[in-house]
Amino acid sequence: ARIDDEVTVKRLETSRSKYKVTLIAENPDFSPIEVDMRNSDFAIEGISVGVIRRQI
Repeated sequence: ARIDDEVTVKRLETSRSKYKVTLIAENPDFSPIEVDMRNSDFAIEGISVGVIRRQI
């Protein structure tokens, strides 16, 4: 997702309000990000479908 000028990879949770969403990190060390789309430039840039890891 892109919020203003920042890009992040999070799980999207919708609410009953059509203007508010919550972005939730899979890592519990990071707090959820609540977005009010009336006050922020918010866009979903794509869908993450997997992770490719290489051992070095």
